[in-house]
Amino acid sequence: MIHIVIDGYNYINRTKNAGIHGGTALEGLRRALLEKLAGYKKNRGARITVVFDAYNSFSQGRQRENFKGIDVIYSKEGETADDVIIGFIGTKRAGMTVVTSDRAIIDEAKRHGVPFITPGRMEEMMAGSYEDTSEDDGGEIRKTDKKGNPRRLPKRLRRISKTINKI
Repeated sequence: MIHIVIDGYNYINRTKNAGIHGGTALEGLRRALLEKLAGYKKNRGARITVVFDAYNSFSQGRQRENFKGIDVIYSKEGETADDVIIGFIGTKRAGMTVVTSDRAIIDEAKRHGVPFITPGRMEEMMAGSYEDTSEDDGGEIRKTDKKGNPRRLPKRLRRISKTINKI
């Protein structure tokens, strides 16, 4: 089963709602994102985890809630959503795909061979406008000094592409 791990505030800031911050507006954006993801989950059947920063909160532990089948995690005091997601990547769970545009998380995902996509691309996929272009979704440069078919992606990248296409 596909497990999509989403950097919540990064997603909100990188999509059409960019730059909106503050109390009730932020709560509304969180709920709108979770509603959209609940619809996507219902259609695709993927397991979805959304991680939000609670960096300045006074909670000594991570807060969890279930929103229409979506696992929502709020980081604990002194911890960022990036820390939580990097921890997930370190466990390298089967079928996991990370949705973020945060460079530190992307670098960690590359290092562990975990597929990732950007929030904009996830938006396109949820809207149904995504087409597979067989491009390198791993963000790595292909080496040309290898033997074999130069038009075919390396096996590891084909596996990553296949996993992303299941989303």
